[in-house]
Amino acid sequence: MTRAFCCLLLAALPGSSQVGSIAIYTQFQHEPSKAVLSAIQEEASALMAPAGLRLQWKNLPSTGSDVSSAIAVVTFQGHCTGANPPTQPEWGTRLGWSQVSDGKVLPFAGIDCDSILGFVHKQLLAWPARERDQVLGRAIGRVLAHEFDHIFAETRDHGARDMDQPEYTVEELVAPSLDTGAGKRHILRPAATQPARARVGSARAGASAFAGSGCSACHGAHGEGSRRGPVLHAAGRLLNTVMLATRLARAEQKMCQRATALKLPPPSLEETEIQDVVSFLNQMNQ
Repeated sequence: MTRAFCCLLLAALPGSSQVGSIAIYTQFQHEPSKAVLSAIQEEASALMAPAGLRLQWKNLPSTGSDVSSAIAVVTFQGHCTGANPPTQPEWGTRLGWSQVSDGKVLPFAGIDCDSILGFVHKQLLAWPARERDQVLGRAIGRVLAHEFDHIFAETRDHGARDMDQPEYTVEELVAPSLDTGAGKRHILRPAATQPARARVGSARAGASAFAGSGCSACHGAHGEGSRRGPVLHAAGRLLNTVMLATRLARAEQKMCQRATALKLPPPSLEETEIQDVVSFLNQMNQ
């Protein structure tokens, strides 16, 4: 089975304040077709949605003044087109990467379209020519979502999900769908009603949500950690909601399995509660 790696490049912007819109600024070495661009955006957005992250796509340079919870900048190298792939394209050892400085993951990602095309070209030729751009865009979107997972979780670690494993097979990149746990229980739930505007989190409300969601059963009443779960706040470092939401998505299968083993209800939070929980945990860190 042939695999290709998504890696971190050892080389930020401030952390976000709430789960919400994430501005994604893109620049291409060679402009992709509309089909490729649309497929990239749709696939990456769908893969990040369970974490409560809503991606807003913007081009560089940009003069927009929209306020977003967080940003990421993505540079696409090579030719992002699958309409007429070369007979024997080459691919490198990495398909995408995130930049790291002094051990910290920065909000900058790179995608090597030529390497992705070279990696999947044999399978791509099996698709009708009119569908190849969409298939390639979908593959690129999956590699990009993997890098977003590093950036927004602020970690270099990999996981066991299809999206955050350290490498992909060709089949995983070109398949019509990627098994991301669709239909499974997600810890972070969409809110019944979204607030009209952003608000400051309440530590008091966060304490109630933390206990009511079942988090305290494993992580301790104040997130101090226990034998069942790790510490949720580190000395000298504040959490932000995008990081917490992404890490919840990464660990939700493990946490739900642990809750089942302990005969506890699966943990569950509404998106509107996560800012409160972050305020509560950060208060414990002061």
